[in-house]
Order: sequence, then structure tokens, then C-alpha cells
Amino acid sequence: MVAIFLWLAFFHRVNAMSRQAELMNWLDIGRVSNADGGKDILLARNERGARIDWRTGEVWLMNPKVAEPFADFLAVERWLTLREMPMADKPAHAAPAPPEPEVAPDAGPVRDTFPAFQQKVDACLAKAEGGQELLETKQAFEAGSEPYLEASTELSQTALEFEVSPAMVATFHISAFAALAETAGADKLERVAASLHAAARQIRASVAA
Repeated sequence: MVAIFLWLAFFHRVNAMSRQAELMNWLDIGRVSNADGGKDILLARNERGARIDWRTGEVWLMNPKVAEPFADFLAVERWLTLREMPMADKPAHAAPAPPEPEVAPDAGPVRDTFPAFQQKVDACLAKAEGGQELLETKQAFEAGSEPYLEASTELSQTALEFEVSPAMVATFHISAFAALAETAGADKLERVAASLHAAARQIRASVAA
């Protein structure tokens, strides 16, 4: 009976969300009463705050406050990344500069080549917490899984096209790796690859919006 109880507790959705949050560096900071009874789990990461509904396992962002719940912390990470993307691309406001002599137009900044961009993504992964392990995981997946390599390539090509930073691409990879903890069976890499394909689609959708 005890073994059955422990098994149910481990696989309960709320506990699954709690483990996923821990993998993505969210800290459990306490409990708060739910209006319908029970105790929701409170989590924090830097200035962000979140709550896991004890009944459904849904994730509610509290800072910034979002009106609708998220299915899991992967969805939270994507939402936060895409929300901050336009802010990162906005030029800083500056006082008007005096007129300058006209010069011949140039071709503008040179974009990274695909290999150079991939190297920057790898460098960002290496700088993250547990970076060497993250980088080795990505490289092993790309070498051993055609679906993952295809998804990784599509994500980086999309990021290059829409001028999304390598750091954000690295964040999408980290989010995909976190999904491994919630995935069972032989299709793990396919599920992770699907997460990268979804990230590429979200980049296109956010730019088109």
C-alpha cells in the first residue's frame, strides 16, 4: 500500500510540474491556500513568480501576472522568451544627433553564417548552469538523432532569418531538455525535437503578429 501511494505521488501531475520547475531553476518558496481548498505551490526565479494549482497542475504566472494558466513550465519559458524578444530588439532612446555629411550607403551589418551562429548558440549553452553537460547533450542528440538535428537546424535558421539572438535559441534548447524528465518511452528524442519545431513556429508567429 505504501509503495502504491508513493508511486501515485511521484506521477501526480502537480509533483511532475514541481520536478519540471526544479529542472528549470525555479525555487519552491512555500504554499498558499487555494480558494477551493488545498495548498498551491509557490515558486520563484529571479524576479519571476509562479504558482502550481494543487488540483490541476496548471501553472499560473504571478509576476508578470498573466490571466490564463499555462500547461507546464515549458510553455511558461516560451512565453517569457517571446515576450522579452521585442524588448531586446528595440534600440535605446537617444537624443537627436547633429546632421552628418552624407556617405555612401553600405550593405548594413553582416549576418552570421549558419555555422558561426550555431557556435554562438553552443557558447551560450556552455555559459548556462550545468553548461558543459547541456552542450554535450545537444551535440550528442544532433549526432545521434536525425529528427533532433533537423529540428535544431530549423530553429537556428529561423532565428537567423528573424534576427533572434543565439541566447534565446539556447533557452529553447534548455526548455526542450527539461521535457526529457517528463517523457517516457523510445520516442523521447522525437518529443524533444517536436519542442524545437514548435519554438521555430512561435518565432515566425511572433514576428508576423
